[in-house]
Amino acid sequence: MILDDAYWQGPLPQPLFDDFDIEREVMVPMRDGVRLSTDVYLPRGAEGPLPTVLVKTPYDKDDGEGSVRTKWVDYFARQGYAVVVQNERGFRFSEGVFVDYLAGAGTDGPDTVAWILEQPWSNGRVGTIGCSSSGEHQWPMASANAPGHVAMVPGASGTAVGDVPGNDTCGAFYKGGIPMLFNWANWYGRLAPTEKPVIPAGATQEERQRIRKYFQFSARKGWAPDTAEQLRHLPSKDVLSNAGAPVSPFDRYMTRTPADPAWNEVELIGEGDEPRVPALHINTWHDLAIGETTRLFSYLQSLDTPEQYLIIGGGPHCAIWQELPFELTKKIAKEMFAGFTTTEIDAMPAPDMRDFVFGDLKLGDVRYRGVDHGYPKLYLAWFDKWVRGTENGVADMPKVQLFVMHQGWISAESWPPPAAVPTTFHLVADPEAWRRNEAGGLSTDPSAEESEDSYVYDPMNPTPNLGGVLGFNAALDQRPISARRDVLVYSTPPLEQAITVAGPVEVTLDVSTSARDTDFIVRLVDVLPDGTAINLADDGFRLRYRAGFDQAQHAEEGQVYRITLPNMVTGNRFQEGHRIRLEISSSSFPAYERNLNTGGANFDEIEGVVARNAVHYGGSRASSVTLPVIPD
Repeated sequence: MILDDAYWQGPLPQPLFDDFDIEREVMVPMRDGVRLSTDVYLPRGAEGPLPTVLVKTPYDKDDGEGSVRTKWVDYFARQGYAVVVQNERGFRFSEGVFVDYLAGAGTDGPDTVAWILEQPWSNGRVGTIGCSSSGEHQWPMASANAPGHVAMVPGASGTAVGDVPGNDTCGAFYKGGIPMLFNWANWYGRLAPTEKPVIPAGATQEERQRIRKYFQFSARKGWAPDTAEQLRHLPSKDVLSNAGAPVSPFDRYMTRTPADPAWNEVELIGEGDEPRVPALHINTWHDLAIGETTRLFSYLQSLDTPEQYLIIGGGPHCAIWQELPFELTKKIAKEMFAGFTTTEIDAMPAPDMRDFVFGDLKLGDVRYRGVDHGYPKLYLAWFDKWVRGTENGVADMPKVQLFVMHQGWISAESWPPPAAVPTTFHLVADPEAWRRNEAGGLSTDPSAEESEDSYVYDPMNPTPNLGGVLGFNAALDQRPISARRDVLVYSTPPLEQAITVAGPVEVTLDVSTSARDTDFIVRLVDVLPDGTAINLADDGFRLRYRAGFDQAQHAEEGQVYRITLPNMVTGNRFQEGHRIRLEISSSSFPAYERNLNTGGANFDEIEGVVARNAVHYGGSRASSVTLPVIPD
């Protein structure tokens, strides 16, 4: 199979096998004696050693995360691959205890590959694939460079990234030292408890299969520990326990700082790790951890790691998994997302990748290469090259491929794109801004005179977030937020010509506060001519960490401090007539934990202090946003 135009433009390759055999609940032993629940799918009638696709997941193997119910297992098995789906330790029917995020990933993955290589059906080569947690577990595994682990497709896997250069988020648990409350309360509260029912010791494979067919290790239908009401509970460290959730790592993580040595116990990939496994780094612009994905890719490029490719598409978390190797109807989509409420399901768009919409953001054709089933074709070609051993030219593609929103696909050979020119837009005074309910403007020409804009932040009435979190409708019209009195808005005039932005975005702010501590949240927004304001990215910073995450310091009233917010990443073409907007507030709740402004530990407090916060700009002040502009 050669990857020519006929391959990309044509239908999916015909299946090589009509069906496959399944062996469920194979208990694969790890080096410490813990056994992991594993299912093996073998193409029926296949002869000779087979290439293997491995999916390691914490989720339900029968219908979780697009591995089985959405036909990915069928797809690869019918293409002549052995497919192995395994639950991580402490999850579902696997033994062991889930004590930390990515627990055991650095050893369990290599042990599983070694087990696969011992099987009579194995050709000695294994590729790994999966999105979200099934992508994240691949990175500690890859750091071991296990013999036989020859390729990987980690989707939306940025929350596995630790202290690589430029990254200080502890696997996206923080932005600027602020815990990302909603995402992690959602994940741990619904999907990842430490406490769970236990299969009787000594249960046979047949008994385990029968138990699995009858029982589920899932939260009760309707269980929602992450509602707005539950997340408002104080102290924040008790959000899940107050909701009645089982014990989980969340309870401990919320009491840490970003510099806590205990984070070293989490198997995040970091500086010093040197994985050499060929990888497709797959993600989307509105993913929670898109910044972490790009920083890991840059780190591996700096090590001259071979065969690393970065592909960023349009849409929310794991949107690239929605382009499935079969036609996905609205009915099937509702079955897939059975854990969501009826309202959430009805709000989901039909997953038409030719005219993709999520929330209020209209992206148009987001198919990979603009062809039907582009991603499934890519993944098959990737594994055919590295796992099956077919010379097909897939490695000749550009190292970086980006779907720029409102423009289409562009490519480069490194990240950030070398063609991008850092262009600084300064906060400037605008005497007409009040007519637009804005504080000022954005301009490439700084103001000569110093100005300041202030607002009152009340943690008991925090500025809410609207979109921008993990959910399927993350890109929403921000006007209800922009109109609040505790939000400062700065916009360019309508653009006379379109501007393409692709790469990391950095915000510098000179700020002051009346409180001993507070937060600053920034949001990059694309404003349409009709006023619709679509959030592209956001970032935050807890002021106490301005001297470093290991040097918490109280603020002094009247003192101006300079902070940098470097975590935003986007790829967007701001069309002619649109405006580029930066919004500044002191909370985005419940996406970010709210700062109670006391200067205390915050996670164990129940009362807040009202703060008057200010942003200073013009003259010697540096408040600005720097965008990576790609010239036409």
